[in-house]
Amino acid sequence: MKSRLFWLCALVTTGSAFTSVGFSVAALSSSGDAQVNAMYAASRSLSLALASVVVVLARSRTGLLTVAFVMALVQAGDAVIGAIEHHPIKTLGPAFLALVTMAVLIALWRCNRGDEAS
Repeated sequence: MKSRLFWLCALVTTGSAFTSVGFSVAALSSSGDAQVNAMYAASRSLSLALASVVVVLARSRTGLLTVAFVMALVQAGDAVIGAIEHHPIKTLGPAFLALVTMAVLIALWRCNRGDEAS
């Protein structure tokens, strides 16, 4: 069960990270100040995607829990921005990813916590 939860969390976390990369790279086609902001977003997104791959390859549960938590926060923040901008898709997509990421994160964390208690 632990191994399955690890790989499920890994799949959701890296999927979320690379989704973020896709949108930030797509925003690079903008011009002016928007392009500069897109470059900052792409830098952060690429860093998180790389971190997610590294912790998965290292099979680090603690690292994965950390990156998953950060990705859940990023997606929740994106959902808030989508809501402020009144874009249902830009609200619901990230909100869904944040909730799914938190669900698998909590499941993996509880499984790890149970191991430490025994």
